[in-house]
Amino acid sequence: MAARRGPYPVGVTTRARAPQNLVQWLVDGTIALGLSALSLITLASGATGAGQTDPLSVTLLLLETLPLIVRRRWPIPVLAITLAATVAHALLVEGQIVNESLGALVALFTVAERYDRRVSVAAALVAAASFAGVILSRAAGAQVAVTGFLSTMLAVAVVLALGDWAHTRRRYAAAIEENARLQEAEREDRSRRAVEDERERIARELHDIVTHHVSVIVIQAGAGLTALDKRPERARSALEAIDRTSREALTDMRRMLGMLGATPETNGSPAAGDATREPMPGLGRLGRLIEEVRAAGLPVELSLDGDRPPLDAGIELSAYRIVQEALTNALKYASGARARVRLAFEPRAIDIEVTDEGGTGRRDIGDGASGGRGLIGMRERVALYGGDFEAAPTATGFRVHARLPVEPEPVVDP
Repeated sequence: MAARRGPYPVGVTTRARAPQNLVQWLVDGTIALGLSALSLITLASGATGAGQTDPLSVTLLLLETLPLIVRRRWPIPVLAITLAATVAHALLVEGQIVNESLGALVALFTVAERYDRRVSVAAALVAAASFAGVILSRAAGAQVAVTGFLSTMLAVAVVLALGDWAHTRRRYAAAIEENARLQEAEREDRSRRAVEDERERIARELHDIVTHHVSVIVIQAGAGLTALDKRPERARSALEAIDRTSREALTDMRRMLGMLGATPETNGSPAAGDATREPMPGLGRLGRLIEEVRAAGLPVELSLDGDRPPLDAGIELSAYRIVQEALTNALKYASGARARVRLAFEPRAIDIEVTDEGGTGRRDIGDGASGGRGLIGMRERVALYGGDFEAAPTATGFRVHARLPVEPEPVVDP
């Protein structure tokens, strides 16, 4: 593992460190000033191992401790300064280095805490070699040399171990913080995607409801105006179709909004006698849809192949909306056409095909280039269930084909 370029572990952000800066400065200042005061008191007391009260000794003593104020900011430079001052002072006064090495040991602990193990071990080896050199060169006897050497090496090893433990704890805390941050970001992303999906679902449902019913209303209104003077009975029939379609559109919209506004207390349960709380339309309403489109002037032929199995409500709604949207597009953009709807119920899928032929008008409505939502909405419904969808012009009209996978019902042994 390569050494990091800065003294802070990966994952600890500036925002997380900012509240701790003042406390850290106070702690480091207290340590530096406390050790400086202790060294000066020892020097002033006339201890033989502290040297004389001359400017050089005082300066070296202060260099051993005062740099600790910035030990977290520049760990390695602080270690170099305090270690050099400690060695120089020990050589100058010919004393035992153990008594003046506290500042350098604190600096070594900071390096071990802030950097990876390779850097901290190298720093400990440099410190140990420096201390050993002074001890072995200045000891009065072999026993004193061995005792000083062992105690100093033990102190270096303990400081290195404590610093490495603190470093591991720091990295662990940083990893927990980073993991919490990532989880929070993931939760926010899931919430955002859920909102976007819900908006898309609402837009798709509103498009399917409003487009179909309004298209029928507009066509019937035009037919009623045309027949108002010459064929009053046809005008009346058109007005009745407008009234019926408008009520169905209003019911569908209220039903959808009621489902969206259902609370956990009600669990979305329908109120007694409230038709707007009924389930969204499914294949059971397909016959009414066909009659509605026929009444609007589009001849439609419906064929059902196979036995209809019990289906998930979402599958039924998607199948219904696909047929509805395809017929609506034919009604709006293929004037004079004839349409054919075929539903084939297979053991593992529903095959839906809606074709029209013989009409006139634009046949590319709803594709991505035109910005419409018709074919896009159908494609998204099919993709939601992992099915296949295609829509393209034919030689005589337009064809919409969808295949929705269906999970087979489990067989329960008696």
